Amino acid sequence: MEYYVEPDLLRLLDFQGNTTLKEIEKHRLSELILRDLEIYKEASIGEIHRRIGLEIPRRKVRSELQRLVTIGQIQLQGTKKWTRYLWTKKV
Repeated sequence: MEYYVEPDLLRLLDFQGNTTLKEIEKHRLSELILRDLEIYKEASIGEIHRRIGLEIPRRKVRSELQRLVTIGQIQLQGTKKWTRYLWTKKV
């Protein structure tokens, strides 16, 4: 996954650092997870984490996955290291 930021904006702000997803907002993380599961239909936390960005802390990914399961947007299958997350939205 890549994000594009207009170089002129970065120059205007005199941005000196690298961009990162470490501080990604919850609603954006949720959307990344949902889009990933929409494409792959079923995945472990490790697979999702690898595809959406390893710079995002795993605890944030885990927390958001738990929230999405709780509100019924995705399903959980299995336990512990065999846990899989399933896309459940009907087209």
